Amino acid sequence: MNPNSPPHEEPGFTIVRDFAAPRERIWQAWTDPDVMARWFHPEGLQTPRESVSVDLRVGGTYAYTMRIEETGQEFPTAGRYLRIDPPVRLDFTWGVPGSIDEAPRVSVELEEIAADRTRMTFTLIGLPDDSGEDASAYDGWTSAFRVLEEALVSEREASATEGDI
Repeated sequence: MNPNSPPHEEPGFTIVRDFAAPRERIWQAWTDPDVMARWFHPEGLQTPRESVSVDLRVGGTYAYTMRIEETGQEFPTAGRYLRIDPPVRLDFTWGVPGSIDEAPRVSVELEEIAADRTRMTFTLIGLPDDSGEDASAYDGWTSAFRVLEEALVSEREASATEGDI
């Protein structure tokens, strides 16, 4: 069994990542459209802010479009919120518009491990651990989490610079 695979019969995987940010900030990264646009894509893609919509309630939906700037190729993505427990857990489907209720399911659990440190456990059920393959969901999310980390670092540096003025 792959160590990234969740203990379920359905295919899936889990990614655990620690971030140097308070839990509320990581929660906001998953639920605020302005912040989501900064990182809801793998490296090399962009998510235009105007493409991000969020109806943050159980049964509500979200949508965003990732874009390769050089080619203009777009990847519309959408889902439905299944469980919202701020700032601890967020469950939702993750797929393409038009089939969000049959899409793979994601669970994001946020554990405060220090005042300014959060452990995120991301579990996706319904797709296999396809790490290393072309168009890998596992690699795409792993890359997106690097983009999130870079955004958090930039944010901290900007705050530190403002404090020096």
